[in-house]
Amino acid sequence: MHDASAGTYGYPRVHAELRAQGRRHSRKRIARLISPLLCNVYLHRLDRAWDVRAYGVLVRFADDLLVMCASRAQAEAALARLRDLLADLGLKPEDAKTRIVYLAVGGEGVDFLGFHHRLVRARARTSGKQVTFLARWPANKAMRHARDRVRPLTVRSRLLLSVEWIVQDINAFLRGWAGFFKYGNSARQFEKIRYDAKLRLVRGAAKVGVPRSAPLAFSALMVNSWRYHRPGCPDWSRRRFV
Repeated sequence: MHDASAGTYGYPRVHAELRAQGRRHSRKRIARLISPLLCNVYLHRLDRAWDVRAYGVLVRFADDLLVMCASRAQAEAALARLRDLLADLGLKPEDAKTRIVYLAVGGEGVDFLGFHHRLVRARARTSGKQVTFLARWPANKAMRHARDRVRPLTVRSRLLLSVEWIVQDINAFLRGWAGFFKYGNSARQFEKIRYDAKLRLVRGAAKVGVPRSAPLAFSALMVNSWRYHRPGCPDWSRRRFV
């Protein structure tokens, strides 16, 4: 597809073709749908050429990828190999987002697909023994995104509406957001977002006047929305460099 169109097939062309057919869609919506597809088509050669034994396990989603390695030497070799393969495709890694991280207890972590991954040590819930596992929770960027989505739902002009309606709108977003991030150790981050949303509602209601139904609606804010668990990840115990 990319070669046949001389490298011009992308969301601008798709948008133009849809408009020619009389169908109107947002450019951003088309880009969100077509970009992962085109990335998978174009980067399929990278997946096929990658040698897992020599360079570690490659994990890729669209144009975001991560390599799990057993040593720093292997991580450096994997990065060099990755640059060569991408150069053959006319691409290169973004320097600001490309780095080698050593996963160790008390050390730094890595952000990938909205999650922050970090090696931690804690007591097991059943046996009480100290266990080391890869914890994950929403990254700072994902937390900012959640707050940015809640903010327009709680602006002062919307607080003239029924409080129950506003809470329903907030819950509709946060249940979907929590549904994605529940597969991890996100209890603290969930509680922060819940507190921020409730605080914005309370402050706004104090400015416009609190109706009698507000306390009941506030108590229903995100009730039973947070369901999470803490699965382990054995493969990371041998692959600390990413």
